[in-house]
Amino acid sequence: MTASKQGNQTVLSAPMAIQAFSAKELETKQVTNITDLVNLIPGASQTGTVGGGEQVFAFRGSGAGGTVGDGMIGYYLDDTPYGIPNFQFAPPLRYFDLDRVEVLLGPQGTLYGSGSMGGVMIFHTKAPDLARITVDGEAGISTTSGASDPNYTLSGAVSVPLIKDKVALRVSAGYDYKAGYADVYSGAPTGTPYKTDANDIKNRDIRATLLIEPDDRLSVRLGVWYFRMNQDYLSVMTSLDPAYLAYQGTTAGYDRSRTTDWTGTVKYDFGHVVMTNATSYQVTASGWLTNLALSGLGNGALSNADAAHNFTNELRFALKDTGNYHLVVGASYQNASSPYVFNISFPTLQIAGGTTTKTKNYSLFSEASYDLLGGKLVPLAGIRYFHDDRSAFDPTGAFVTSESPNVVTWRANLAYHPTPHLTAFFNAGTGFRSGILQSAAQAQAVINDGIPSSTALKPDKLRNLEVGLKGTVADGALRFAASVYNIRYSNLQSAYTTTIGLSAFANLGDAKTTGADLELNWKTPLPGLQLGFIGNVNSAQFTDVVPAFATNTVLASNGQRLFNTPPYNWRVDASYSTRLGSSGWKLIAAASASKTGSARLNISGFDQVGSYGLANASLSVSKGPYEVSIYGENLGDERGPTEANASTLLAGPIPRTFGARIRVHFD
Repeated sequence: MTASKQGNQTVLSAPMAIQAFSAKELETKQVTNITDLVNLIPGASQTGTVGGGEQVFAFRGSGAGGTVGDGMIGYYLDDTPYGIPNFQFAPPLRYFDLDRVEVLLGPQGTLYGSGSMGGVMIFHTKAPDLARITVDGEAGISTTSGASDPNYTLSGAVSVPLIKDKVALRVSAGYDYKAGYADVYSGAPTGTPYKTDANDIKNRDIRATLLIEPDDRLSVRLGVWYFRMNQDYLSVMTSLDPAYLAYQGTTAGYDRSRTTDWTGTVKYDFGHVVMTNATSYQVTASGWLTNLALSGLGNGALSNADAAHNFTNELRFALKDTGNYHLVVGASYQNASSPYVFNISFPTLQIAGGTTTKTKNYSLFSEASYDLLGGKLVPLAGIRYFHDDRSAFDPTGAFVTSESPNVVTWRANLAYHPTPHLTAFFNAGTGFRSGILQSAAQAQAVINDGIPSSTALKPDKLRNLEVGLKGTVADGALRFAASVYNIRYSNLQSAYTTTIGLSAFANLGDAKTTGADLELNWKTPLPGLQLGFIGNVNSAQFTDVVPAFATNTVLASNGQRLFNTPPYNWRVDASYSTRLGSSGWKLIAAASASKTGSARLNISGFDQVGSYGLANASLSVSKGPYEVSIYGENLGDERGPTEANASTLLAGPIPRTFGARIRVHFD
């Protein structure tokens, strides 16, 4: 893994809570999207969704402030960040084209900067093959309970060496259709639905990557990725069992998103120093529309739209082959703009508005470590200085407010490697994200309710202390990792609905989370049988909420459990592989079961979602370049909500689904 930005390092020797999943592991565990992936991470949860392209996740209580503001998890596509100001949406990637995924838990503010206070997810895409032509393909069909039409997927990739061993191009593309299973009613859910099986989703994407390696020292990787998602109606609905959306009138609801991401990474080995320069330019646009009936307001429409651009550049230098001393230093720059508009239209209430948030920020960072006792004891220290010039404008372009915070984050780590098969570590660090900007009218409405606020909120921050142990025993047959952590949040930013009905923002106060993670992987004595387990338990609560905020928002008060933070989650995986005689065929059978505890929500009238469990299974056979699989997802047909967007808008797992797919790989 490369998360330390100091070259390759094994997961076992990395002194932090980290997980790494290869493409084959993701396939065996039936991971096809980020929701599936989050189910493999201890202490992770989904905190919000609108549709297939707009999903928000949290690690270790980082979703306590809700889905507002900059991201609290950092997302990286190879060496470049993904994301835009004021939105926390995860990248809607096609996992067919991934080589591996690395997940870092806890604040990563020194190497990964603002927005990584909860952790970082790094998605490594498959690189072009410089030596030979390769062709990959995948086709699948499935059926979902309650849907009249089948789902289907089609993906393909080809890699061609343009100049053997020096220049290669890889192009991949895919299309997914997920059939709708929810009915739509114009009013109350009685009689004949206005539409049946309405919430279908169409995803399409294409990626092109050019790799240039003229010699052993220089590597240039250029890429472009385009993604588009069209969904009829939303992933949130009035009821999940049966699945329907009510009070929609005759307005055809929708969720739309598209992203174009240009990336370029240059690496040059000077001998004892390796330079990396990573650049990206991301253009994202999304929007959604729905009808809703609210008590006292009647039937109305809600719409949101945003469009953003994000330019980033990071230049860093890492020492290598310099004995006991290790160092990485760098600088980063971001220039991003994120326009957002909304419209609320009810017979007795009509509100239109929005905010364009612009940021120009830079940072300087460094991490250094030194090997003591022959590398058995390794202290590390890291620091990052961040300056942000951030401003907000109303939809007419008129200036609203600005802020220019200067923030220093740090990390201190002590690793102990008593044997090559064991690592113990202590990790302390801080994280933050820039404050939300809002209009004077929003700030005044909050102040009128007796809650301190401003046009520019204070950045929210955290401090993390963690002790961990990881290793292997029984000649590597059993791999384990465990950690205990304590996180303290300060000045959490939160959405707040004022007494006049205007949505606004305030710093709600402080909170803490204490928890433990456990991960086990066992190659059992029975040849081919592997078992895995991940789990998290935590105690998370508000500790010092602004009194007026707690008075007006009863759910947020001292001693109450943090929002969007289930008290536990766990998952058990089992897989069995064997050769089928001398035929050359290989069989892999896999199954998993998971459970996530109930989570509290900051939503009036719907203050929590219950615990829910999922079960999956698959069976595949392969020979040479061919693999055929059958699978089942959500075998228990769990319909309980996994999160909620409002008192009558719930979101849950996709109902029970059975399918088959075929994969091919030629080289």
